[in-house]
Amino acid sequence: MRKEVEERVPIGPELRAPNAHGQARWWAQLGFRTGEAASLGWMTKRNGWAITEAGVRALQEFPGTEFYRELARQYRARRLPPQNTNAPSPVPPRDPTPAAFEQFQQNLEYARQLVDGGRNLERLAVGSFDVTDLYRAAWTQAVAALDHWVTREIVDRAMGLALTPELPRPRKFNSLSIPVELFEKVHHHDEPLGETFRAHLERHFSFMTFQNPDKIKEGFAHVSEVNLWVRVAEVLTAQDTRNPITADGVRTRLREIAWRRNNIAHTADHDPDRTGQKTPITADEAEATIEWLETMAIAIQLALGDSLPEVSPDAIRTTPSATEAGQADRSRGKRTWDEPSFLQAVEQYCPADVRDTLLAVYRHAESHPSFHEYYFGEGAYPSVTAWFNLGSDKASVWSVYTGPAKSVLAVNFGSVRNHGASRERMARLAERLAILPGAARLRDQLESADYGKYPSLQPSALARPEAREIIIAALNEFLAGGILL
Repeated sequence: MRKEVEERVPIGPELRAPNAHGQARWWAQLGFRTGEAASLGWMTKRNGWAITEAGVRALQEFPGTEFYRELARQYRARRLPPQNTNAPSPVPPRDPTPAAFEQFQQNLEYARQLVDGGRNLERLAVGSFDVTDLYRAAWTQAVAALDHWVTREIVDRAMGLALTPELPRPRKFNSLSIPVELFEKVHHHDEPLGETFRAHLERHFSFMTFQNPDKIKEGFAHVSEVNLWVRVAEVLTAQDTRNPITADGVRTRLREIAWRRNNIAHTADHDPDRTGQKTPITADEAEATIEWLETMAIAIQLALGDSLPEVSPDAIRTTPSATEAGQADRSRGKRTWDEPSFLQAVEQYCPADVRDTLLAVYRHAESHPSFHEYYFGEGAYPSVTAWFNLGSDKASVWSVYTGPAKSVLAVNFGSVRNHGASRERMARLAERLAILPGAARLRDQLESADYGKYPSLQPSALARPEAREIIIAALNEFLAGGILL
């Protein structure tokens, strides 16, 4: 794309000159401005650059240089935290530091320069050192850029909440601890709220690392109730419908990138299969990682939106009851297993048709508005339990157990009964599932046990082509009894 721009647009010598970081000014500006356009939804960068319908409309509505001015105006308006002009404390002066996303792009450009330098040295056949170490440095730089951006984005959004009292607050924002010293500075000594609170937030979040997807989601939960990775996956899929991606797909890619960064940083990229050797790396791999991290950051911006959504009572997390019975209890233990190990086990142990059904049910859970949390087990083989809001309480609705012998989907009637589900709701769920093979007498068996059982759908039922639709439809009907859809 840059080559096309260079061929089609006259670029003066002042723009071809290097900036403070040694990069051609026009080249750097193209990266920054297209990133801003992508964060506004005017274009996408996933798997190649493309213009969106919103971008086409913007080109039509703002001809010539008006387009650039409107881009700058909208980006400033949507990305800078809102200011409350009626606040009793004076608004702090504009921070000369580049905006969070602009600094993120600058840091990614440093990483790209390392990749370009490595390519040039490889063409020159330099043998005095391992040129591929430049690609490892680029990889590490890109992950550090993401970590730093997430921190600044959280702080900026938290400042917007602090300075705009009328905005709804996420639960985790309200639970932030504030030292008495900060209160006294603002209340008794008239120090500006903006300056004082920002300094506190920066100290608070500077001790956290935002490279793992779980930590990133936890951090953004302070400023948004959005179901982050589900929404990010939806944004990325909409940008390239030929290559859809799921929430666990996004998390898996992030974990792989973070793991490689840690291997580079802590073991000099040691290859476990080749003693004394480094894991191979190419310029294309490093470049693809940089591009993906930029695309994902843009998707996070779009997922979070410009203002906080209304806080739903169903989105407020509570600790599951300590009296929960059965297998779901153990899923709240030490969490020996996690999502990557669970997904790996499903891939390893399940036939394709069973695997597809289990993954469809798994991915359906966190996209449902009443979803609460996954809890991963600590048994001999990986398992996962999905908790949902039933309207009056939280309950574990289903569990997946996987292993070399077989993999099953347990429907936790005992749990939902103990947490307020009516007999009518449970009877309908059992009736809907009873059409699957081996489940014909499910309702009768549950009624005779006063719905205190945790029956499992066996592989023969899960392997049926229609199984996923039947199970998900039954779950949707059951869960709709506790919330307004």
